Amino acid sequence: MEQFDNKNILYIAPKFFNYEKVIKEELQRYGAYVDYFDERPSNDFFTKFFIRLKLYFIVNRKIEKYYQMLYSFIHEKQYDYIFVVSPEVLSYEKINTIKKIQPKATLLLYMWDSFENKNSLRTITLFDQVFSFDEKDAEKYQLNFLPLFYSSEYVPTICDEIKYDLMFIATAHSDRYKLAKKISDLLQGLKIYYYFYLPSKIMYFFRRYFIPKYGYTGIKDFSFVSLSHEKIVKFFHESKVVLDINHPKQRGLTMRTFECLGAKKKLITTNKVIKNYDFYNDNNILIIDRNHIVIDRSFFNSPYHELENEIYEKYSLSSWLRTIFFQVKE
Repeated sequence: MEQFDNKNILYIAPKFFNYEKVIKEELQRYGAYVDYFDERPSNDFFTKFFIRLKLYFIVNRKIEKYYQMLYSFIHEKQYDYIFVVSPEVLSYEKINTIKKIQPKATLLLYMWDSFENKNSLRTITLFDQVFSFDEKDAEKYQLNFLPLFYSSEYVPTICDEIKYDLMFIATAHSDRYKLAKKISDLLQGLKIYYYFYLPSKIMYFFRRYFIPKYGYTGIKDFSFVSLSHEKIVKFFHESKVVLDINHPKQRGLTMRTFECLGAKKKLITTNKVIKNYDFYNDNNILIIDRNHIVIDRSFFNSPYHELENEIYEKYSLSSWLRTIFFQVKE
């Protein structure tokens, strides 16, 4: 895309299952110069824990030191765009400071979490364009609605060999673990691959003994190292159907949903709003009620129904980036 040629981009986003790297590499592939900074000062368990609970005062010195370093780095540069994704630490004051250092830059914000789960609503007035993956948030706050994307690695190849009937890889938050175990019991006899990720054993023990509604059982069911992007892609290509369990407070469609679309895999999901999307096809997508799970096994036997090429292009990473940087009407 020629629009990105020689553009200087400051990209600030949390590290999240390697998506920050995928986005940076895509921008660079189109000719942009990209400086990436993690939105958080550190990704150790306690720093992330206090940030998530909005107990910023406990890690404030670390946060301030980190952002002073960032300010110093960008002071001698000139950016065309400052692209921010789902900030938690990046406050109104910090964004305003960046804006003063880079007065000529266009500021872009993308939220791939609901504002209900983040502390960033006040910051939206500082950006030139704001996008949300959540249609209700977009409508409520008069933002641009833009769903998530899939990257090119998910596009199927002729070498794909199916090993699993159902695959579920996800962080084990909220009721995900409990629901996935119920689904496993319902589908006994099928080949199922589950990967429940938690950032630490401390979190596992805390949730098991103090939040019984999560339904945690043996520690062997959980992994404390996240799967690499390459391994996740590999499991997609080896699976017939993908399971998606959205956070109960989250309305926007997850990244897994669009990776499933790009990989041309069938999907079982708890997110009912998927019916409102143009790629919804009841042959490819089975919606289940998290409070009363019913799965017809015939769903695993029917073939995937191909969609129009325009649909696959619309939800690609390249289309997502074009929309954010260049295709929003004034």
